[in-house]
Amino acid sequence: MDYADHVEAVEQQTSAFAKALMRGDADGRVPTCPDWTLRDLAKHVGQVMGFWTHLLCEGTGRPKPAFDEEPGRSAGLWFVQIAGFLVNELKSATADTKVWTWNPADQSAAFAARRMAHETAVHRFDAQMAIGKPEAIDPPALAADGIEEIFVMVEAWPESGRGEGETLHLHSAEGNEWLIAMNPDGLEIRREHAKGDLALKGAVSDLELLLYDRPPIGEVERFGDDGVLAAWKRVFTFG
Repeated sequence: MDYADHVEAVEQQTSAFAKALMRGDADGRVPTCPDWTLRDLAKHVGQVMGFWTHLLCEGTGRPKPAFDEEPGRSAGLWFVQIAGFLVNELKSATADTKVWTWNPADQSAAFAARRMAHETAVHRFDAQMAIGKPEAIDPPALAADGIEEIFVMVEAWPESGRGEGETLHLHSAEGNEWLIAMNPDGLEIRREHAKGDLALKGAVSDLELLLYDRPPIGEVERFGDDGVLAAWKRVFTFG
């Protein structure tokens, strides 16, 4: 996926998120984020969007839009406003616009767009879980890219957990394959068919959801040691 694809994904995923907010009970619990209400979830994602919006403005030299830090009575309308600001700033930047990020290896608007595409996709799923209507991460290319981006986050976060050599093989129905070795010194990724301690086979969206510790929508076949998923959770945890 390129920069334009990620910006389009942000626009689509935030729109779907907003619809779930409008239809749901703001004080209802979010099953996949049990410590949060739907309002809390909206606040979290909205504040993250606002954070990246202002960083993008610093990169382009454009004025920073003002917005309330708290959702107020209408979490949905507040969310829509900030999502609009983010999309506007992403469209005003280019992939190589220099932007501060928490990844020292990539200080660009491209990083921000990719990060927000997947942040909003996963939390959009959470919001839809709260109203009982979860949808797959779509298109499949977005889910596959989301899996790849997890590896970037694990590498960039020194506080990420480490494994003891466990291996996890992912085989998507769309044809993507990964072998993830969770080693004491970090992840080793091979994008090929190979035997792992645990193999997961299913739609690429469901594989991404499992890596994010979310329930899959469709069936995911499992072959091998289920304890490998516990090892993965120690390596990568997403709130």
